[in-house]
Amino acid sequence: MADDLDDFDAYLNSLPDKIRAELSATIQEQGEMLSAAQKQALHSLEETDPTGDLEASCVVVPGASDLEVLVQAGGELTSKEVRAGSGVEYDYAEAFEFGTSHQHAKPFFWPTYRAKRASIVEAIDTAVEKALK
Repeated sequence: MADDLDDFDAYLNSLPDKIRAELSATIQEQGEMLSAAQKQALHSLEETDPTGDLEASCVVVPGASDLEVLVQAGGELTSKEVRAGSGVEYDYAEAFEFGTSHQHAKPFFWPTYRAKRASIVEAIDTAVEKALK
């Protein structure tokens, strides 16, 4: 009986590491899948970024822990001056996503996330179940 309790205790103590390892890989995979889908959504727009900087700015970066990734678009690659010499920058990734007074919105980031959210949650749930078995 003591051996059974020791085995069970060892199993319980190993769960955090098993879950973390399984989830870390799954979260990274799902982040990469989401970023790829967002890039694909950009290709389906009627008007795209001729420089390719917007697509190149779609990246997955590490978060605060190995159980977090950040799926991003925009930033340094897509920040430009509003007008030459104005000294005022804007991020045209946001202009694509939300529109401006001169351009209608061409959302690619949030609609793709909303479309993929259920499958991302399912993949994470499956990873937890796999780690617990």
